[in-house]
Amino acid sequence: MTETGYGRRDRIGLSLYYLFTFASVGFGTPFLPLYWRSLGLSYLEIGIVVAVGSAAGTLVLIPAGVLSDRLHKRHPFVIGGSLLVGACFTVYPHLTEYWQLLFAQALIGMGGTVSISAASALGADLFHHSVAGRSFAGVRSWGTVGFLLTMAFAYLNPGISEAGRFLPLTAALGATAGVVILMVSRPNGDEAVRVIRLRDAGQILRNRNTAAFVLVYLLGFMALMPATANLSLYIQSFQPKPAPSMIPIAYAVSGACELPFLMGMGWAADRFGRVLPMRVCFLVLPVRLVLYSLIPDPALVLLLQATHGLTFSVLAVVPFAFMADASPPQYRATGQAILNAAGGLANTVGLLAAGRAADVLGIRNLYSLLAGFALIGAIILFLFVKEPARPPSAIDTNTAV
Repeated sequence: MTETGYGRRDRIGLSLYYLFTFASVGFGTPFLPLYWRSLGLSYLEIGIVVAVGSAAGTLVLIPAGVLSDRLHKRHPFVIGGSLLVGACFTVYPHLTEYWQLLFAQALIGMGGTVSISAASALGADLFHHSVAGRSFAGVRSWGTVGFLLTMAFAYLNPGISEAGRFLPLTAALGATAGVVILMVSRPNGDEAVRVIRLRDAGQILRNRNTAAFVLVYLLGFMALMPATANLSLYIQSFQPKPAPSMIPIAYAVSGACELPFLMGMGWAADRFGRVLPMRVCFLVLPVRLVLYSLIPDPALVLLLQATHGLTFSVLAVVPFAFMADASPPQYRATGQAILNAAGGLANTVGLLAAGRAADVLGIRNLYSLLAGFALIGAIILFLFVKEPARPPSAIDTNTAV
């Protein structure tokens, strides 16, 4: 066990969990919308399917987080959620009715969000406060590696996106993520709080600074995630239509740029505080999204995708560290669940708005709408969010990673 609070086996287990989880996401994010379009779904219907998954995940996240804190157990939630995702994608090719897709996506949303939230809480249990940002970035960066490997595989096998051929791989990768988490140590049981009730989650949000931060995070995700989810459809909207290989290349560019930014923003969050990297992100994000609606050539999409590394890396790493600081130890899973529930709510609202905007205004113009969400988040961030009160042990930023 090192000064970071976790050992080599824990580091490897968490890294592999994120690698397999986001390799699975790498197939689902770009190719599921194309699969749904091949089934005849409209943009709005696609938005509803994804939004149902996000909404279902949002509904169960906070109760699951409270239960995890009450039992002080993380592994059952990570394993159960990942296996549920794997099972759903296993039967996905056999689903033909719209209601079946909605139901499956709801289960995938529940399993995926609970698993990732519980894994974040497990990291919060194990990471030393002084290097929480760097420690989380170190294991989360392997998720980007998994995503890049998926994009490389899709580029070398362009037919993988056709007729749902990617679905069995998505299932296998998701289920494997739930198995490798067994390598990670269980947190000590001395912090279990058996009397936690669901309404006690509100204690975290009674802090106005924390509540404002969660709202900013919600608006950031409301802008960023629908933009990412609709990227494959956006690329295909250009005339003449780009080659199919353009889609995995665009996602690979964003993933490749994530890696250095993930590590850099983890270090910056520990060295300069949690708020400064968020401000940088929210200065860039609205401008980036507006440019998507203005560029005339799909080749320029690759340049904009490079900026995804900055905006996504901040929203992937810094909020975890902020909530780890802002949540009392007995509410760690609840704090992470609140954060992930905000992201799920953002996905639900953002994807519904994006689907409607794409049908009415065109898919390229919806990026201007998403930029508006990011701009509102920037205003709230600069006016109302301050650095959280960090534990005394977090002051020494020279602790070894």
